[in-house]
Amino acid sequence: MEIKSKFKSSLLMLCIFLCIGSVAHAETELKVLGTSPFSQYELKSVDDLRQMVESLRSDLKNGFERVGAADLFEGFLTQVNQGNVDTIEVQPGQKMQWMIFRNARAVKVITDLVWAGDEPFTAYQLDVDKSGTRYSFIIPVICGNVALAQASTVPASAAAPMPVAAPQETATPVSPPAVVEPDKGHFVADIGVMYMDEPVTYLPVRVGYDYWFCDYFSLLGLVGYAPVIHGKGGIDDGAIMADLLGVFRYGRMFLGAGAGYWHSDLSEHVDGIAELGYIIFGEPAEQNVSLFVEGRSAFDEFDHLEKGRIGAGVRFQF
Repeated sequence: MEIKSKFKSSLLMLCIFLCIGSVAHAETELKVLGTSPFSQYELKSVDDLRQMVESLRSDLKNGFERVGAADLFEGFLTQVNQGNVDTIEVQPGQKMQWMIFRNARAVKVITDLVWAGDEPFTAYQLDVDKSGTRYSFIIPVICGNVALAQASTVPASAAAPMPVAAPQETATPVSPPAVVEPDKGHFVADIGVMYMDEPVTYLPVRVGYDYWFCDYFSLLGLVGYAPVIHGKGGIDDGAIMADLLGVFRYGRMFLGAGAGYWHSDLSEHVDGIAELGYIIFGEPAEQNVSLFVEGRSAFDEFDHLEKGRIGAGVRFQF
């Protein structure tokens, strides 16, 4: 009965944490610019914009392809090269269908967002007309990210004049390109070694989901089992774990802190958890492999940290 109870508890926690990755989300509120810039320098003039587009042309093309707008890329280049660009002030509340940016040199896209900052921001604005539809782009000068603000029917005054003798034709509105939703999270798995000064050594194995709220913060839910591989003399076979951590990222480094449930034959408690890690293979927002060290201790035993557990391991992000 006790084994069944443990299994039910772990299954319940697994369902709760994996639901993090399936929760529907509303439009993203963008409150700060420049944290994940496409350009490493401010675009102080249209010439700066032109130079950025030329130097990062392949990355920009990659972004247009990822968001499903590859057929608009050449028109975008033409407008930039010809200088058909205006400078505008983007007001709070401005919606954007998608935005292309770079995170740790990797090209990323985010969809369905709105400018929720306290003040307007300065941006370049240009239009690309294709098949009767006008696509309006904005590029913040502070970061060079490229965003599609809206797609609308080309005004009649801007359309090419029709021959007098020909019957009048009405342009058929074309729907905007299909938008590819960016990954909001990743499944993860890790394995390591954890030591407790009893002495006892565990081999923790966990799986879970890492839900990204932005490019530098995510919520990581993990469940797993840590069998005893040394010590305890058969008294304790292992422990069930269910952990929830907030993870902060800076480049390839990450710092996690949170709480976790620990249940073994000898004890049951809620732990405080801290971990520090570094990505050794892959990019932060893509498939990668990282090494980490982790410490955990029951909240009511913080004054006896020698009763805590410390370990290290390898984590795989899919």
